[in-house]
Amino acid sequence: MVNKPVVVIPNLNGGKELLDAIASLMKQTVEARVIVVDNGSTDNSARAAQEMFPDISIIWHKKNLGFAGGVNAGIRKTLEDNTKFVAVFNDDAVADPHWLERLMVFLETNSTYGAANPKAIEGNTEKLDSIGDVMTNWGLSYPRGRGEKDTGQYDQLTDIFAASGAASLFRVAALKEVGLFDEDFFAYYEDVDLGFRLQLAGWKVGFVPSAKVFHAIGMTS
Repeated sequence: MVNKPVVVIPNLNGGKELLDAIASLMKQTVEARVIVVDNGSTDNSARAAQEMFPDISIIWHKKNLGFAGGVNAGIRKTLEDNTKFVAVFNDDAVADPHWLERLMVFLETNSTYGAANPKAIEGNTEKLDSIGDVMTNWGLSYPRGRGEKDTGQYDQLTDIFAASGAASLFRVAALKEVGLFDEDFFAYYEDVDLGFRLQLAGWKVGFVPSAKVFHAIGMTS
């Protein structure tokens, strides 16, 4: 497939969950290149992934560079290619088979959007993890819908402030313009900071409810 999208997974002792995450990406209706960035794991999870999925690429770090440092290493590998879209994906997430396709279709048909956020559901529950980050008028960010039972109350395409780092898709042209995740944040709020920069540069961020992932909250922490 020409110009495949790229999915970058930062990994720190991801164990079986990393294998499950990659397996879900191999079942996508759109073929993607998968890059695992290993942040100094001690559980041999990245090597196990390499053996099980020999077509993936792995970037090895000797120490934990955090979420931001991990995904940036993978994203930088794509910037000189003709890649149009790059996704970041947590090592404790599992994607619905249509996750990537539906995010791509949204960005392909909405040229003013720099990122697309799926509906993330908490593990195997009916509770929402996040449907994008929003800002309060106090200047505080929080994950929209977290902890609410998913009854379809958010099943409309809508604009959001920032795309969550758990499983969102980004337009490479937008990242080239505003820069990657700020590694000073290490982990948490780096996605909100990127949302600020996208918004200030005129890029919109969309929530795509038909794209779904299942996310085990807290494993990254």
